[in-house]
Amino acid sequence: MLRSPLKTLCVLSLAVAGCRSGGSHTGPTTQPPLVQMPLMTSVSFVSPAVAQALYDRVKPSLVAVQYTFNGELGRSEIIGPGVVVGADGLVMLSMSIVPSQIPNGQMIDFKIIVPGDTETEIEATFEGRDERSNVAFVRTKEKQDWPAIEFIEAPQQIGEAVLSVGLLPKSAGYHPYITQSTVSANLRGPVPQTLVSADGLAMLGSPVFNAKGQAIGFVNELQDQAVVLNDPRSPLGAITNPPRLYVPSRDFLQSLQDPPKAGESMKLPWLGVSQISGVNKEVTDFLHLKNEPAVQVGAVIPGFAAEKAGLKAGDIIVKFNGETLERGDEPEEAALILLRKVRRLKVGSTVSFTLIKPNAVASPLTEVTMTLEERPMQANMATRFYAEDLGFTAREMVFEDRYDRRLKPEFKGVIIALVKPSSSAASGHLQTNDIVTQINRTPITDLAQFKKLYEEFRKSSQKEAVVLEILRGVNTQVIRIEPPQ
Repeated sequence: MLRSPLKTLCVLSLAVAGCRSGGSHTGPTTQPPLVQMPLMTSVSFVSPAVAQALYDRVKPSLVAVQYTFNGELGRSEIIGPGVVVGADGLVMLSMSIVPSQIPNGQMIDFKIIVPGDTETEIEATFEGRDERSNVAFVRTKEKQDWPAIEFIEAPQQIGEAVLSVGLLPKSAGYHPYITQSTVSANLRGPVPQTLVSADGLAMLGSPVFNAKGQAIGFVNELQDQAVVLNDPRSPLGAITNPPRLYVPSRDFLQSLQDPPKAGESMKLPWLGVSQISGVNKEVTDFLHLKNEPAVQVGAVIPGFAAEKAGLKAGDIIVKFNGETLERGDEPEEAALILLRKVRRLKVGSTVSFTLIKPNAVASPLTEVTMTLEERPMQANMATRFYAEDLGFTAREMVFEDRYDRRLKPEFKGVIIALVKPSSSAASGHLQTNDIVTQINRTPITDLAQFKKLYEEFRKSSQKEAVVLEILRGVNTQVIRIEPPQ
């Protein structure tokens, strides 16, 4: 992304402690006794001295992570905040800095920037994304001896103080800053989150601490918040509009204990269902579930774990591994919580589901067991080929491409992943998500063959049009792409 230095920047100050006191009031003896509120005998904010000590201890563990997005339409430098979680040089960052929409091969030249008066850049390796917790990791190529932040599980109660330490944008030299607020609510959902008071938190990617100075959470992806440290569109976004939600440590401790490794694809399990939804209260009452959460299976994918175990569309899941399903704040969240639990297991794990079968409400509950299989490869891992002269990118097909279009597993072709604006491909009306099945009347078998045929034709027939047969929706079309003259 383009850089735009700031001319001025507000200097943040540490929060100031405040004392509160409380009392009680006894009403007339003729009135019912009032419920007595506990007397507030402690402050809800920590002192400036404690905040300063935490700030000094944490700031050496905050770094910036930089990489180059090397896309077909150009190169962009992206910089986001990171937290040192391994003394040897392991750094955790929010997955929103390296979103899964970016193909792995287009993220290059990773570096870790150590802020300070003698700012330094250290070459790093991208270890990978961890979709179990929506975080990612990079590691320095050479081992370091850094102060790492150790996160612990310590749920906070309403009214307790929390502090977070983050980095200001690039234009402010990545200067660390601290915020202080109080817990307002602990929210349920597929991703547990804690809401804090209007004082807010430091920007995305910042660690969160309790009043004892223990790391108890992480500010992860939020809507309408600044994501990167070099975004000219919102250079002060996280300061003028601070985030108010953080993810408790329990949600990502698994990722810290078992992080992804460079060069290895993280194997995630899945059920083999394409639709699953929460059941509302009216339905659970009808099923005599006494307000217990439940989810309904909408579609089962043939040939995968769920079908092999006997799971059917319409089945209602009421227990997972013998335990009642977790409830979210909305019925739909029960399904998302279940899927997230499954994703955190190992491929090959055996799990059980307790079901109510459709049209058999009065029958005993049915239990099925299944062995979790590996989720098929995702589009961001697929091999790509950029036809620069005509302005389009093709990639290999993945399972989801065929399933979403109800195509047979043996269907051959390549997916158009990008069409450059104002290019020959755009003029020829090629579109993203078209499936190319033939090139110059030769059927496509895979991306390697498509690339070979394309390059050979363009080399021998530079002025002739490329003719592609494509599948768009349910219709087959023939497209001629004239080369630039």
